[in-house]
Amino acid sequence: MNAVTMTTLDIAELTHKRHDHVLRDVRRALESISNQSNTRLVNAPKSGVVESTFSDKKGEMRPMLVLDKHLTFTIITGYDTALRHAVVGRWIELEAQANPGFLAQTISESLNDLQKRIDMMAPAFTEHTRKGSTVGYTWREACRLAGVENPDKVLAMLVSKGLARVSNGLTELHVKYVNRGHVKTVNRNNKAIKLTGHLFRITLKGVEEWLQPNAENIAEALADHLKVRAIVDADGYVIDIVGEGSKGLKVQDLPKVVQR
Repeated sequence: MNAVTMTTLDIAELTHKRHDHVLRDVRRALESISNQSNTRLVNAPKSGVVESTFSDKKGEMRPMLVLDKHLTFTIITGYDTALRHAVVGRWIELEAQANPGFLAQTISESLNDLQKRIDMMAPAFTEHTRKGSTVGYTWREACRLAGVENPDKVLAMLVSKGLARVSNGLTELHVKYVNRGHVKTVNRNNKAIKLTGHLFRITLKGVEEWLQPNAENIAEALADHLKVRAIVDADGYVIDIVGEGSKGLKVQDLPKVVQR
């Protein structure tokens, strides 16, 4: 039989997702699989994925990945029903085109394979949903699930913006997140506080409605927040220099700073 593959660009077009987001999903899945098997998967023999490129609208070459059936289905099990339906439907078409005599078998194998993947994930997904709906996730767990990188730095940014505060070494988020159902408060006597230092847990709603949809915006805000910059008073005098790596810097070390 002729081998059938699907690119991350194909998946992005079928699911109406941004290609960089699909690439991110695949690379995270590969990292997880690689960590479990202690092997590097990209471009490795029988890995199911190959690095490639495509030409964008400007004629510039951009990275993409070429996936086999197993890895394609692994990725889309994390998508909702409509998106899975679109990808599986296209896969069936591709297999039928590549191997016309195997259409019926192709449909059966494709659906059975996908169902097996979903069945394998069901217990973990059930536990994930239960935890998010009851005790909630730690800040780092929630960020990992939502694709928010640098969780500690993000939390520090929220503190600096007045969206969280630290009191006696314990961090709590603004009450508005509690009112929205995105956060649950944790009793100060809870033993878990000794491990996290946080007086809150993120709910499933918080992951799905707050962190996950805004992962990219949070990353951009953090990058901006970490830029070295001068803080000036009402008269235009520099009163502080903040940002990652700003310790020890002087005004003359900053470009384009108006000095008075």
